[in-house]
Amino acid sequence: MKTKHFNYFAIFIAISWIFYSLYNGEKFDKEIEKYGIITVGKITKFKGASSRAYLRYHYYVNNNSFGSDSPRNEKGEKIGEFYKVIYSSKNPEKSRIYLDEKITDTTTILNAGFSREDIISK
Repeated sequence: MKTKHFNYFAIFIAISWIFYSLYNGEKFDKEIEKYGIITVGKITKFKGASSRAYLRYHYYVNNNSFGSDSPRNEKGEKIGEFYKVIYSSKNPEKSRIYLDEKITDTTTILNAGFSREDIISK
């Protein structure tokens, strides 16, 4: 009898977690859409295995450095490359990197808070 109750409890927890994740994802999307500001981010590290490969990127907001992780799209992105990032003006720690929008213009990169050394050290 305890196993049956445990199974129901485990199913309840799993379903609750799915709804919670969906709710947070939609809330995140709405915040980025409403309060999003465009900047530039630099890929600094890869982590994980090929099936769950992630990348770490950094960006600047008001001279403060922020970092976040994102799934890789495995289309040739490299450490040291720069891409479009949108962060929330309400909470700059919330961001999304757009790996289909590579930034190569050095003036844009410098204006986003990176130094010449950041550009050279690819």
